[in-house]
Formats: sequence, C-alpha cells, structure tokens
Amino acid sequence: MTGSSGTRQGAGSALRTDGYVHVRGALHSQRAAWSVAAEIIDSVSDPGELEVIGEFVLPPPDGPPSRAFQTLHVDFGVPLVPARPGDVARFTALHVLTEAPPTEAATRLVKLDVLLSGHGWPGRRELHDRFLDYGRSHGAWDDDAGYVEGSLARMVEAAAGVNRVLPSVKSTPGFRCGMEFDDLAGELEFFSERGLPIDAATHEVRLQPGELLVFDNLSVAHGRRGVRPPGELHQRVYGWRQASVARQRAIRDQFLAAFR
Repeated sequence: MTGSSGTRQGAGSALRTDGYVHVRGALHSQRAAWSVAAEIIDSVSDPGELEVIGEFVLPPPDGPPSRAFQTLHVDFGVPLVPARPGDVARFTALHVLTEAPPTEAATRLVKLDVLLSGHGWPGRRELHDRFLDYGRSHGAWDDDAGYVEGSLARMVEAAAGVNRVLPSVKSTPGFRCGMEFDDLAGELEFFSERGLPIDAATHEVRLQPGELLVFDNLSVAHGRRGVRPPGELHQRVYGWRQASVARQRAIRDQFLAAFR
C-alpha cells in the first residue's frame, strides 16, 4: 500500500495524512475490493457516519472511450453556499477489475493544503461573499440548492475574486461542466499563472488490474491523464446522504481550511 506500512491500520493512517491510499496487491473480485475500501474508510470514520451515495462504471460500458484528460475536481462538488439538504461526498474508491488489460491512464491527485496554503487568501467571510458572487454571476448557481461547485479551477477563480478567464456557466452556449480546459496543458497553465505549485502538490497513480485507490475528497482534488476505454474503472463514493444545510456548512468549512 502506498504511503503506509502495508497493514490495514497503516492504510487508515495514510488516508488521514496523505489524503489517499493505493492498495497495490491484486484484489480478485469487486466484492473484495469494496470490502477492503469499506474497512479502510471505517478505520478513519465514526461508525455509521457514512454510506455509499454513488456507484458508477467509467466510462459507461456502452459508450465511447474517455477523452485524454479530465480536469481536477471534487466528486459531487463542494457546497460552497448550501441552501437545502443534499448529498456530499467524503471518500471515493476506485477499482479496476483483474480481467481488464493494463491501463495507461493515470489518476491525478492534488493535495489541497500543499497547493493552496500560504497564498494569501481572504478570510472566511470574504471567501463566502466571493463564492456567492461568483456562483450567481459566473458559476452554476441554483435558486433552490444554492452554489455547489466541483471544479477546483472554478473554486480558485472564485476565491481570487479577480481575473475571470474560465467560461461562464451562465452565458456560454452549450457549455458543460468539466470542460473548462481543452487539455492538461491548459489546466497547468491556469494554476501556474496564479502562482499555485501544481507540480509540487500532484501525485499520479496508474491503477492496474485488481488494484484499489481510496482518497479523501476534503483533502485532495482528482482528475485524469490518459484515455480510459469503456467500462474500465469502477467507482464507489461514500459520504453523507441528504446532509442538512448546517452539516454542509461544516463540511464546506473543513474543505476550505486549505485556503487558510
């Protein structure tokens, strides 16, 4: 297991400190993989606190291959300005079946505190005001749900409060979330221009057949470099189902600690 002593207890410790754990030994069934993922997550969570809130196969088995790049994001998004109960992700588990061919696609994990700390962000109240303004004028504001944002680049742009270069969700015809950049070079340039050390904060995991990756959505953002064929990756998301607005605010504040 990457970042641990090789024990399940060590895996939980790695998840706490590094934000992810990579189980390299082949797990010969999906059931075994999800059992190990649950055991690791339970070791760092209060009993009964989290549940499976989403399960996916990526890309869909009956669709085309993925494109060669996926932007950095947080699963299910961060409730920056929550207005009603909603599902919020805490941990994500990724598994490749043992019968799948070796892959060239790499999961990109970016440690948020390494990327964002020490940049001189505004205080909590000003951050909230900036997210509110950005969501309403440029982002995916919903009059019922408030502002939930998945894109790390958009969160950074909103927090900065100036120099908006990403397409407006509101006014760009045909825009789809996750399409902020055409390629990896464009995303790297975005963070570099804002003085954020994306290379120092990034770790890549090329998940091979049978392997498992578990990461914490509150401490790392993730994306992809490389193409995945249809049906290659299996994903489970663990979190809070229909979390109250108060709980969402507490989760948001834990996430935003990286900005301070």
